[in-house]
Amino acid sequence: MSLPLPSVGYALAFAAAVLWGLLYVLDEKLLTGLSIYRLYFLHSVAGAIVAGLVIVARGESPASLLQLSWPGVSLPLVFATMAVVVLACLSIFSSIQLLGASRAAVLEISYPLFVALFAWGFSRQPIGWPVLVGGVFIFIGSAIIVIAPSR
Repeated sequence: MSLPLPSVGYALAFAAAVLWGLLYVLDEKLLTGLSIYRLYFLHSVAGAIVAGLVIVARGESPASLLQLSWPGVSLPLVFATMAVVVLACLSIFSSIQLLGASRAAVLEISYPLFVALFAWGFSRQPIGWPVLVGGVFIFIGSAIIVIAPSR
C-alpha cells in the first residue's frame, strides 16, 4: 500500500525541517573555523555534485548541465532566483555566526509570512485567513523569542 502524495509531501517537509535543524547546529560549529563564503562554497559544491549525479542518472546528458535555456522558463527569473538563494544563504550563515544557530533559526523560521505575502504580490495567489493568521503568529512568536533576554 502506498501513501497518498500529500502524505509523502508532509513527510518530506517534516524531514526537511529536521535536517535544517541539524544543519544549522553543524554550520554553527563549522563557522567557528570557516568563513561564511568557504562554507557556502562547500554547500554549493555538494549540491552541484548531487544534482549533477541525479540529472545524469535520469538519463540527461552531462552537457545539459551547462544549458542556459529551457522551454517555458524565463532566464531572468532563473538569474533572480540564483541571486536570491546566494543572498539568503550568506544571510543565514552570517546570522548563525553572529547569533548562534538557535536564535538565527527562530527568526529565520518566520519566512512563511513572507512566502504568503510574496506569493500574493507576485502571483496574486490568495492568502487564506489561516495562512495569514498562522504566519503572523509565527512572526510574533519568533520576535518574542529573539527579543526576550537570554538567560
